[in-house]
Amino acid sequence: MSTAPPPAVTAESLAFSYASGGGLVRADLTLEAGATVAVEGPSGSGKSTLLALLGLILSPTAGSLHITGTDVRSLSPADRDLLRRRSIGIVLQDLGLLPFLNAWENVAAAFGPRLTRHRTVARDLLGDLGLGDLADSPVTELSGGQRQRIAVARAAVKQPVLILADEPTSGLDPGTANSVMSSLRSCAERGAAVLLVTHDPAATGECDRRHVLDGGVLSATAEDNAREEKPV
Repeated sequence: MSTAPPPAVTAESLAFSYASGGGLVRADLTLEAGATVAVEGPSGSGKSTLLALLGLILSPTAGSLHITGTDVRSLSPADRDLLRRRSIGIVLQDLGLLPFLNAWENVAAAFGPRLTRHRTVARDLLGDLGLGDLADSPVTELSGGQRQRIAVARAAVKQPVLILADEPTSGLDPGTANSVMSSLRSCAERGAAVLLVTHDPAATGECDRRHVLDGGVLSATAEDNAREEKPV
C-alpha cells in the first residue's frame, strides 16, 4: 500500500530572532508540490527572514521546519548545505546572473563550473519556458524581464522541490511580469512548490494561495485560493 509523499515544506511555529531585534515571530505553513503561494507584507515584516529560513540560509531559533519530510534542525551544517543545493532553487531580487556568460551558461551554472556537462538540460529547460531563442544570448543584452526569466530557469534546472522568489515582478511592466509569472507557474507544473514574496497584486492573483506577513506573524487570508479558474 503506497503512502502519499510528504509536503515539500512543513513549518510549525517557525521563528527567528536577530540580536538587534526583529525577525520572524511565528510562521505556520504547508506547501504541497505543484502549489504557487504568495506572501505579502510591509517592509520590515519578516519576509526576507522567512525566505532565508525556508532557503536554509538561516537556522530557526524556535519551531520546526521539514523539507520533504526531513527535519532541517537535525541536520549538520554540511547536510543542510547539500539539501539546499539539491532541493531548493532561489530567485534573488538582484538576480545574481553572471554577466560574462550567456543565457544557457547562466542556467547551467546552477550545477557548478563544468557548464558544458549540463548544456543540454539547460537549453531544454529554456525551450520549455519559451526562451529557447535566447539560449545563446549574452545576458547583458537581454531585457530586465528576460533576465528575470533566465534567473527562474536557473532556479528550476535541478528540478528542486521548492522554488523561492524574492519580488520576481518588481519593476516590470504588466506584460513582462505576466511572462515571469508564467515561467514560475511552469515550474509548479513540473512539480515544484513555488513561494514568492511580493508587493504586486497581479502576481498575487496568479497564485493558488495568499498569505500576509505582518509584525513577524504569517497569516493565511480568507480567500484560500487567490487564483480563480477562468471559464473555458
